[in-house]
Amino acid sequence: MSIAECPRCGYYLATELKEGLPALEAEVNRLDVLMSCLQEEKAILLRRINNAQEKTMCLPFEVLSNIFLFARPPIQFAAYEPIFYDENDPDHPPLTGYYNPAEYFHLTLAAVSHRWRQVVLSTPQLWTTISLRFLSVFTNFNTSLLDLYFKNAHSLPLSIRLDFSNCALAWPADSGFKRYYFLKALGPLEETIFDRKADRIYSLALIKPPVEWFYFDPENLSHCASMTIYWPSVMDDDDDDDSLLDARDLPCLEHLKLVDSDVLFQLPTTVTTLQLSEIDMTHYIELLEELPKLVKLEITEATTGTFEPVVLHRLEHLTWRKICVDDNHGFLRSLRLVHLTTLEWGEHMNYRWPLSEEGRRLRLAFFSSLPSTLSSLTFAGDLEIDPPGLVDLLCCVPKLAELHFIGSYWQVVVGAVESIGRPPANRGASSSPLNVLPNLCTCYEFTNL
Repeated sequence: MSIAECPRCGYYLATELKEGLPALEAEVNRLDVLMSCLQEEKAILLRRINNAQEKTMCLPFEVLSNIFLFARPPIQFAAYEPIFYDENDPDHPPLTGYYNPAEYFHLTLAAVSHRWRQVVLSTPQLWTTISLRFLSVFTNFNTSLLDLYFKNAHSLPLSIRLDFSNCALAWPADSGFKRYYFLKALGPLEETIFDRKADRIYSLALIKPPVEWFYFDPENLSHCASMTIYWPSVMDDDDDDDSLLDARDLPCLEHLKLVDSDVLFQLPTTVTTLQLSEIDMTHYIELLEELPKLVKLEITEATTGTFEPVVLHRLEHLTWRKICVDDNHGFLRSLRLVHLTTLEWGEHMNYRWPLSEEGRRLRLAFFSSLPSTLSSLTFAGDLEIDPPGLVDLLCCVPKLAELHFIGSYWQVVVGAVESIGRPPANRGASSSPLNVLPNLCTCYEFTNL
């Protein structure tokens, strides 16, 4: 045996030199491919073992699907109210918006086993709601994720919330071409929402969207029943009046919520619920009269000027929060309700200037004009009134069955409760029943909302 030959493995230097390095490298590549195939076969066997040992194997497909729906229910968009941060606010967090990992729990379920993945992908109800928070205007990932939801929801409509509160800082009105390029980057997402998949959308919520998105073809959103818009980003501070949300041709729109917007809007006659917050109502009061199906109206921290008398014949539920009475004389003087059943009245006290006598008189006149159909009344917030004045308001609604107080002053609540069921003193009410609220069945007091 030569000294260059190994007695155990037969290694011989002369043989190696004869075969050459290319042949050895080819053998290494062959073994790599073989190892890859073995790993794949091993993974298949492990999945089969995992499925065989799965404790839910005995559960029918439909039962497992219902369990997943319980573990990941549809997202309740109304449960989250976004917070507005000014660009120069020192408390502005690095990332704003809402993110809840539980909303993607069905994706975790799909990774547990092959059978669970089949159940998740075959349960379209798991894919009907999606909330996306955009950290930048480069949206390829979010657009792809949105397409995945549309695919797995099959024929079911989707409810979508898009939060642009982070990237909105990058498109101020004076950014010029910078804004243009950002909007161009959002093009694929805009096409998905307002064109390619528009007829699949049931509910759409937008947080700080660019107003350029409002120039869509309303007929594309042919099945959209609800739309919510927070703080739309305008193109130019001097051209606010040029921005228009024309939703008159949305055939199925029933609910609209608009928060802190100078954007003018026009609505279809199909609207039944309208929520308006932090806007000037002067130009929109008469618009309400053109909505024959309007049943529920919520107004928060709004102001009104002078307008012609308006009568809302079908409105049943009115909620008015954070009212500054002296800023809304026109509303109190000119709005009349015919079939109102529920009223939530939430005043915002001005600690610098007390409520004027004109404001007190108009408030009492408004309550005196409320219809006899009113059965539930809620006072919320800092009601700027003394107990005798509140008794005068209660005497205006003798058929009231439910009375609630939320966050009101203790003295006011006690004074009102003590007067219930008793003859009212002569406090200036124009006409008083024999007793205060003789039909009252329920009375609650809550410390806060």
